Amino acid sequence: MKPRIYASTDPGLLERETVHCRLARKICAEGIVLLENNGVLPLKTDKIALYGAGARHTAFGGTGSGENNPRYNVTPEKGLKDAGINIVFSKWLDEYDLLFENEFSAYKKALKKALKKVPIKYHMDHSADNPFYYPAGRPINDNEADGSDVAVYVLTRQSGEGADRKDIPGDYYVTEDEKALMLSITKNYKNTILVLNVGAVIDLSFLDEIKFSAVVLLMQGGMETGNALADVLTGKVNPSGRLADTWGFSYNDYPSSDTFSSRSPEMLQEDYKEGIFVGYRWFEKRHIRPRYHFGYGLSYTRFKTEYIDTIVTGSKINVRASVTNTGDLPGRETLMLFLSCPEKKLLREERSLAAFSKTSLLDPGMSEEVSLVFDLTDHAGFDIDTSSYILEQGKYCLSVNDSPVCVFELDEDTVTEKCRKLFPTERKIDYYVHDKKPLKSFELPVIKISASEIKTKTHDYSVPVFEKSEKTDQIVSDLTLKDMTRLLVGRSYFGPFRHRVFGAAGYTTSKLYHKGIDAMPMADGPQGLNLTRISKKPIHNLFSIPTMPSAIRDSHKITNAGANAEADSGKKLYYQFCTSWPSETLVAQTWDVDLAMKMGDAIGKEMMEYGVVFWLAPAMNIHRNPLCGRNYEYYSEDPLLTGKMAAAITRGVQSHEGCFVTLKHFAANNLETKRNISSSNLDERTLREIYLKAFRIAVTEANAESVMCSYNKINGTYTALDYNLQTGILRNEWGFNGIVMTDWFATGHDESLDELCCKAGTDLIMPGHPFISSKIMKAYKKGLITREDIERSSRRIIRLALKSHTANN
Repeated sequence: MKPRIYASTDPGLLERETVHCRLARKICAEGIVLLENNGVLPLKTDKIALYGAGARHTAFGGTGSGENNPRYNVTPEKGLKDAGINIVFSKWLDEYDLLFENEFSAYKKALKKALKKVPIKYHMDHSADNPFYYPAGRPINDNEADGSDVAVYVLTRQSGEGADRKDIPGDYYVTEDEKALMLSITKNYKNTILVLNVGAVIDLSFLDEIKFSAVVLLMQGGMETGNALADVLTGKVNPSGRLADTWGFSYNDYPSSDTFSSRSPEMLQEDYKEGIFVGYRWFEKRHIRPRYHFGYGLSYTRFKTEYIDTIVTGSKINVRASVTNTGDLPGRETLMLFLSCPEKKLLREERSLAAFSKTSLLDPGMSEEVSLVFDLTDHAGFDIDTSSYILEQGKYCLSVNDSPVCVFELDEDTVTEKCRKLFPTERKIDYYVHDKKPLKSFELPVIKISASEIKTKTHDYSVPVFEKSEKTDQIVSDLTLKDMTRLLVGRSYFGPFRHRVFGAAGYTTSKLYHKGIDAMPMADGPQGLNLTRISKKPIHNLFSIPTMPSAIRDSHKITNAGANAEADSGKKLYYQFCTSWPSETLVAQTWDVDLAMKMGDAIGKEMMEYGVVFWLAPAMNIHRNPLCGRNYEYYSEDPLLTGKMAAAITRGVQSHEGCFVTLKHFAANNLETKRNISSSNLDERTLREIYLKAFRIAVTEANAESVMCSYNKINGTYTALDYNLQTGILRNEWGFNGIVMTDWFATGHDESLDELCCKAGTDLIMPGHPFISSKIMKAYKKGLITREDIERSSRRIIRLALKSHTANN
């Protein structure tokens, strides 16, 4: 079997790369959030001093499976220089390079020595839990601040897969050395700009002591980070990003701060004591003032929003408003619609995000009408006693951003969905107690809504029927039971291969090609396709393994000249130059679903180009706690914002026939440390309203074709083996028709048994190993699973194999 290779043997720059990099730059700039500004921005000078680890050693994304290997990465230093900014003092940066190199070299030696005492299967976890922390660099001297009165300091943090962050200096907190450097900068320069090159929330209490003229939340912007930052600082782009998370004054302001991850009194039990009150829901319910609230962000211009009206059609609500740019510069404004519900039987949030929209670029004096549309039934609360979603009689208030605009009144209680009790927990969880309060009274017109116009949906929990088509039936008729068990197991990383994608995360089996079932390659995400940039043709096909954190790589190591030099050495090389996109949190901060869909469309084009069928993204877990190691890889603390962004990405990717997303990690995977054996313990209402809602939006609104289950347990049951999750929720309630695959090596240990996956509705075991199909056969012979279980999963995989863009190529 001769595999097809999609990678190019020509290292030249493709037009596609140029187009996609331009889009990545735009998305990054649109997601940058201006937190503080006393007028220093946009820059009014072309000469600045530049300091900080991130100036050259930038964190372009997090570490782990979500990393990328693009042709280049643009640092803030290079981006500013290319924008015509003169960096007047580079001595500090040169000195820092030597400091960084020495400390990182020492770190690698110490880690190598430590790993000799650690079992090899724990090497990744140990390395992740003992990361390299960036040195601060020395404070500047008084006589060094010449040539400019403006200084930019880039504070950098890195995190990633395998371990959660720590509330220690150098991670969540700044170090004393970093404080000393920042104090020396603010002392010696009149205008100072702090740039936060971070993946998630950090403590900013040092801002109470160290006064910067402006604070810019850059996040981790992928390969175009430096260019996008320069666009915002110079005013080429007016910042329009808005926070996707709440930034508290203190880590202790967050409800899970005392028990999260390694702080848990029972290390393998994570109790969600806060219930539905996550992020801004918690801060507002407890009346805790944050440093920066959810949705916060400044602009270089000003806007005025005027409410027009509210149109109600059944349960569909459309709020219209007009936005006018009243400032002096072109800009974009984001409108957020919040819903406040009556509290009777159910305890509710003070308000929750119901809809959002972003204007086009408005010139000064220009106005635009915006519609904020949502379905009231999507905001029904889940009643655990009756296992149903309900809307309670009473008054509901709508607010645009922070301004109440309308009240509507539901005439009686109504049930929107009748469900089953699917997620019982015997564990006693000491939930935080909140008082119920009446809805605030506003002098606003009241719109009457009749409960009789809202229909009740009753779910059918029958065993899903077989996937049927003439072609599928024909193929299945030619398969033995042993063939079908092979289909349920990924191909691992050793041949034979039908398709050769260098750095692929995995494949479905190639062994059934002669029976009409082609293999399907997979690439990790979500910051683009995580493939190997430059490869020789190996005898095996290992996934793309980064040699070190992305922030530590040489930003300009791979160039056309360098690639050609390697080719001149006589080796035949293959090239896969994929776009490195902004982190998901930064994408969410754009609040622009159209941009997200364009990003998905671009990723789909690269999948077609390089032979990738499954993109293992978007990642959709909720930012429950600031210290989750992979928060950079997820969108937000809010499920609606998360779901809408993921749905937009999904529509873009799957607009290319035969390209599929894989929504991950399903579900309640909100920490990294001990993720493969920990249990997320929570009541069914919290699970449904917060941690499943985003997945539901992406499945029902965008028809995602694949879902990846998570490593963890939910209420003591591993998600891969949870029938109620993979079948009851996904297929019976949401109508999901795609496949569910495991996360890599999520099964085959403890009680997470490979052979029982298909019984739960988990169809594909990844990355797979040949012996697993034998385990499935043994389970069948023992009566633990049925032929129907095996065939049902097989048929789902066959449907997508036939639909795949690589089928029979």
